[in-house]
Amino acid sequence: MGRTGAVTPMAVMEPVQLAGTTVQRATLHNRDRIAELDIREGDTAIVRKAGEIIPEVVRVLLELRPPGTQPYQMPSHCPECGQPLVQPESEAVTRCVNSSCPAILRQQLSHWASRDALDIRGLGEKIVALLLENGLVHSIADLYQLQVEAVAALDRLGHKSAQNLIRAIAQSKEQPWSRVLYGLGIRYVGSVNAKLLAQAFPSADRLAQAAVADLQAVYGIGEEIAYSVRDWFATPANLTLLEQLQAAGVQLASAMEAPAPPSSASAALRGKTLVLTGTLPTLTRDEAKQRIERAGGKVTASVSAKTSYVVVGAEAGSKLAKARELGISELNEAQLQALLENPQPDR
Repeated sequence: MGRTGAVTPMAVMEPVQLAGTTVQRATLHNRDRIAELDIREGDTAIVRKAGEIIPEVVRVLLELRPPGTQPYQMPSHCPECGQPLVQPESEAVTRCVNSSCPAILRQQLSHWASRDALDIRGLGEKIVALLLENGLVHSIADLYQLQVEAVAALDRLGHKSAQNLIRAIAQSKEQPWSRVLYGLGIRYVGSVNAKLLAQAFPSADRLAQAAVADLQAVYGIGEEIAYSVRDWFATPANLTLLEQLQAAGVQLASAMEAPAPPSSASAALRGKTLVLTGTLPTLTRDEAKQRIERAGGKVTASVSAKTSYVVVGAEAGSKLAKARELGISELNEAQLQALLENPQPDR
């Protein structure tokens, strides 16, 4: 069970040596993959490490299949909370959609405490499980209400360990807004996208008010991510969580104010989208990007019908060819510099 409710079937097998490690589990991905493999209990299978990391089943050796086996059926209900599992039409993944499911909460707490999120030292999976089993936490916000005495009473934890854990949880309140945003576990929002969103929307309030179009205007944020963020902030339970975290002192806004929007005098490229291709004579790619953004423009990685200009340097490649197919205006470095220094009035 993942933190978004995704239920991933696993093949549990007799231990086998694989690429230097002992493997007992291998991913079966989803219901469709199980049907494709026609894998059944008691089967013998070929296993490999996908990307040299994740064990997965490649195929089943049908000649070794024991008699009387039946095709495997995915469970219809969540094995932890008992609520019906669903499979959205647009997805191959089976999900538990009960936001109160203990398995989902367990993964959410572990993700919140992970290194790239709030980095709470000592709050590993075993401690998370203990906190849940003993009813000490029912949401992420409950972490910030824990008392040393209650934690010290748990199995395998003494007073010193409890003090260290409570101290680490308190220190996590100082983590920046971008880490908090990643820690919330919004679907499709990884650590990189969280930083992009936190820069564009330097507080939870501003991000909550952003429309899908505003989110997609952020470089690197596509439609799928934008709708996921909007849906997360449209869920009352999530807004309640944010209120509780704010009351606990967790950072829901950037310490530094977002850069001021460009003034009308300097916004030579306000509302324009540019693509850089090739090597410019004097400006590096980062320098050109910074100058364009200071002038109100946006730099994207690919050419589309929405591209306003393509800035062309030496050894320009396929981006230039596509821009010419679409009839997009071209600028060399000198023309870009002239546009930045001598903005044209809006027409």
